[in-house]
Amino acid sequence: MAKLKIGIIGAGGIMRGAHMPGWKHVPDCEIVAVCDSHLPTAEAFAKDFGVPADRVFTDHRKLVAVDGLDAVDIGTPNQFHTPAVLAALEKGLHVICEKPLAVTTDEVRRMQAAAKKSGTVLMTAQNMRWGGSAQALRKFADSGALGEVYHARIHAMRRNWLPGKATFIDHAVSGGGPCMDIGVHALDLGLWLMGFPDPVRVSGTTMVNFAKGHDIPGGWGEWDRKLFSVEDFASGFIHFANGATMVLEASWLQHQQESEDFSARLFGKKASVHWPSGDYASVINGALVDGKIRDDAGLKPSHQEEIIAFADAIRKGKASPVPVEQTLKVIAILEAIVQSGKTGKEIVLATEKSALKTSKKKG
Repeated sequence: MAKLKIGIIGAGGIMRGAHMPGWKHVPDCEIVAVCDSHLPTAEAFAKDFGVPADRVFTDHRKLVAVDGLDAVDIGTPNQFHTPAVLAALEKGLHVICEKPLAVTTDEVRRMQAAAKKSGTVLMTAQNMRWGGSAQALRKFADSGALGEVYHARIHAMRRNWLPGKATFIDHAVSGGGPCMDIGVHALDLGLWLMGFPDPVRVSGTTMVNFAKGHDIPGGWGEWDRKLFSVEDFASGFIHFANGATMVLEASWLQHQQESEDFSARLFGKKASVHWPSGDYASVINGALVDGKIRDDAGLKPSHQEEIIAFADAIRKGKASPVPVEQTLKVIAILEAIVQSGKTGKEIVLATEKSALKTSKKKG
């Protein structure tokens, strides 16, 4: 079996700490090139992971032109995802890209069209799907044990964990605050457990409650309050075509007892279930029943499992483990929450050939 030859675009912490341990578990795989806008970062990565010195770049266009590449793994700041993804797809390379795949639906559609044209695998790195709890709960939901899911509560809430780098707090680089940064994780997981119903209407709110003041100390240190140009709290209410609804809340700074609350609760007509605890509630023969679904055993950490799934899809000619059509729904909802927060109006989403178009609701 020929080795998979992988190029890395964005050699920072998420690539080193999360993606590279996954690539180490992929048999017959070799990291052959690396690109980072900061040359010392790229050079350090190359030294640590055995990338030849002549395959170190600061321009992603040079990396995707390397002969013999099969795929690229992208972990750049959000606003740089689109040019790197499109450049790779246009070269016929498979792509896995950190979440959010893009910060607008227009960009996702461009990627979708490019992947279809090139016949390559395009995958968003939504690693939480591969956690032990998520895998077990998906099996539970697929069995029909929940019945018709009519509502979901999705939380991505932190007490005082605001990432202080400009790549998170400067809208020109990040494209959004916690809604795009961590809301995307919990939203994708919730929609995946629900079977990805079509969203049709979204109302949202975005606020800056603490990030420009001094009420809550930063658990990761200080940040530049003058540079801060995104929200620190967002919430949304989503209606789906099948009649179901969802509440989404995302925040970096919040008065709450929990240090962090990443969770989803799905309410079905047969039972409700909570991720990640696995707790469920139901009724059997008229008796109220509470229980717990155990995690799938034997799984590697979720970031590693997603890399393995991506490589397997390439090897076996499978569809993307995270279809771009699903990512399009996720980004459409997040984009609509932000747009609704700015306009104060509900946003209507229309599905047309797996592509979502947004427009302001009249009235």
